[in-house]
Amino acid sequence: MSITYENQRVMFDVLVKRYKAYCDLYKLVNNGSLQGVTGFDDFYWRMTYISKYQDVRNFGNGSV
Repeated sequence: MSITYENQRVMFDVLVKRYKAYCDLYKLVNNGSLQGVTGFDDFYWRMTYISKYQDVRNFGNGSV
């Protein structure tokens, strides 16, 4: 069980880093503003579940 937890924790840490990078890029593009940035909960959901199980033909149009 500890191996599963450790692997999931590593993946979570990777997602946190990606989210921070996303926020940095968002600020850069939007003149330093984070207004309108996707929350971590939505980001996490998309990166873990939707991107894994959604039909790739619909990936860019926001439908689930």
